[in-house]
Amino acid sequence: MHISNLPATPVRCGLDHFIADSSRRNKRYGLATNPSAITSTGIPAWKAFMQNSLGPVCLFGPEHGFRGAAQDAVHVKDELFKGIPAYSLYGNRFKPEPWMLEGLDAVVFDMQDVGCRYYTFLYTLAYMMEACETVGVPLIVLDRPNPIGGRKVEGSPIPKEADSFVGGYGLPPRYGLTIGEFARYLRGEYYPDCALEIVPLSGWDARQPWAETDLPWPLPSPNLPSLSCAELYPGTCLVEGTWLSEGRGTSRPFEIIGAPFVDGEALREALSALGLPGLVFMSLFFTPTASKYKGALCEGVLVSVVDREAVRSLDTGIAVVHTIHRMYPHDFRWREDWENPELSFFDRLAGNTTLRCMIDSGAPLEECLAFAHEGEERFLKLRQNYLIYGAI
Repeated sequence: MHISNLPATPVRCGLDHFIADSSRRNKRYGLATNPSAITSTGIPAWKAFMQNSLGPVCLFGPEHGFRGAAQDAVHVKDELFKGIPAYSLYGNRFKPEPWMLEGLDAVVFDMQDVGCRYYTFLYTLAYMMEACETVGVPLIVLDRPNPIGGRKVEGSPIPKEADSFVGGYGLPPRYGLTIGEFARYLRGEYYPDCALEIVPLSGWDARQPWAETDLPWPLPSPNLPSLSCAELYPGTCLVEGTWLSEGRGTSRPFEIIGAPFVDGEALREALSALGLPGLVFMSLFFTPTASKYKGALCEGVLVSVVDREAVRSLDTGIAVVHTIHRMYPHDFRWREDWENPELSFFDRLAGNTTLRCMIDSGAPLEECLAFAHEGEERFLKLRQNYLIYGAI
């Protein structure tokens, strides 16, 4: 659906406004960022800071590193970047050590999230907020659009006992907040003593898809190259919790799903028969160049988004896993969790063991979907307290 009644004002991110404010200059900033953070003209945040007398005196990098070049789950080491210490927050540590923050006027956080609770940049922000609250250093979050929009919320809030670095802080899989709104949520619900400032977006409406802004699309991480990947990610990321290929090592990760044992055309027919809205399934052969089934010929489907307003991404991911499990019960396997091999990584992503057990027991898809959305309304009400760009 085309949003035709939105103002034709250019969308500008918090970074654009921050660097234009002369009162911000000549201070000691730490900058938590990666290549996803760019100005509206494509200048990376670190360079925009240097060009505008904003430092920074140190850098902090999330998963994939400050340079954004490491693959998923690869620990990154500290380094020097143009003479500036760049501390890794995805390796030997996941939050800054107090001495790293001492003497800073503020930490500035600027990264492009993708609107999904599995994305680890969210927890890097949360841990940074905790550290700043403890040390007493202000935290400034430069806001960016939620690339899959601020309208939809999908799925159950994750319970406290299931918290991990791919899910926590009571978030549902698709939470419908910008990174700045999420920071407000964190302060309101978890870190009330953090000195937080949000530098907001301008010209953006929560209903507005990225494609209707004038912003360039960055590469949030190595395996989310396109908006359509991001749109499906809250659901098809669940495939990571199985020994199906989620398309890593292809040009369309999280859109291509399959395995050597799958009949792609039979799978296409089965998924098409479900009538999932906003999607077209196409069968294909593919050979991943990395990750699961590297170098092996696979069959599966390409999931194509044809109506982003209609798509229910979480339902799509669950339906794909449920269908392949039903079609290939002797070949389908759950991927082991890295911390507890008796569990599945699927449980960590889903936030519970129940959904996996329902699929294993042959529960109908409708029952699995109903369970996956329990508690959604509760989060919707809580979320209203932290919205910046209009209640939905």
